[in-house]
Amino acid sequence: MANREEVGMDMEMIKLGENRICIRLSGRLDAPGADQIGVRFTAAAVSGSHDTIVDLSGVSFLGSMGIRLLISSARAQDAKHAKLIVFGAQELVQNVFDQLALDQILQIVATEQDAFERLGT
Repeated sequence: MANREEVGMDMEMIKLGENRICIRLSGRLDAPGADQIGVRFTAAAVSGSHDTIVDLSGVSFLGSMGIRLLISSARAQDAKHAKLIVFGAQELVQNVFDQLALDQILQIVATEQDAFERLGT
């Protein structure tokens, strides 16, 4: 039996107290994946006045529509004086961040602990 490549995108939101949430993503954050979770992700990430950390440890691929989703959400958070921090990128995803210098636009850290430290906890 041939290996089937993972398709689609899953999203889980976890409240981390009154003013913080964690969004855990898994799958391919390409155009179909971004379409699949885009509305739910944006609503979770930028509604209200909370900081958001995004766990990318389950994301195997990051395409341009996924990048757009992350950047637009981070900008919306910034406009509200809230933070959006991504962490846990696998090597392929981290390479995309590095090649496009996305650390100039997004707050990217290695671990969940680093994300909490960036939030000041």
